[in-house]
Amino acid sequence: MGQTDPEADGNTTDGEAADDETATQPAAIPADANCEVCNMVAADYPAWNAQLTHDTGDDAYFCSSGCLAAYVAEPSRFGGPKASIDTAWVTEYETESFLQASEAFFVRVANPDHVDDVMMKNPTPFATREDAVAFTESFDAYGEDDILRFSDFDMELATFYRGKFFEDDESMNSSEGNESAENTTSTA
Repeated sequence: MGQTDPEADGNTTDGEAADDETATQPAAIPADANCEVCNMVAADYPAWNAQLTHDTGDDAYFCSSGCLAAYVAEPSRFGGPKASIDTAWVTEYETESFLQASEAFFVRVANPDHVDDVMMKNPTPFATREDAVAFTESFDAYGEDDILRFSDFDMELATFYRGKFFEDDESMNSSEGNESAENTTSTA
């Protein structure tokens, strides 16, 4: 997806209408909008930005697609409304233009040395499956099984990329498990 508007830069749309009739165009990332997940200033990372709109019209901005993945898995953890997600956008890796997340092909990048991105590891978005395949072929570490769609964004992917934001649950579960184990052994 190339930019057709000569004034378009970084994270702006190219003016093409989306195929989805309910989709709107992405907003310009406000200069003071913090990433909903990591709290970094999202606008400071135009080559990696992501954003979404809930059915209620509430917008959320992200420094990267990895933070978007974390938010999508559990919006309420990050202050998001209980409303469904209407549309999400990611910054396409090659053109640095916004692309509807539902149309993107993501490579599940696992090694931070493979892509020089803002948060070290992110699902890397491409406009076409062919571009995603070409990226996977440039590294021995990846195959076509590492190509994901936005519908594949789940808690497993969220914790793979932003696990530290979900550690409270793990430590809470571990504490509960330890307390149960202690109670079992003390009564035996």
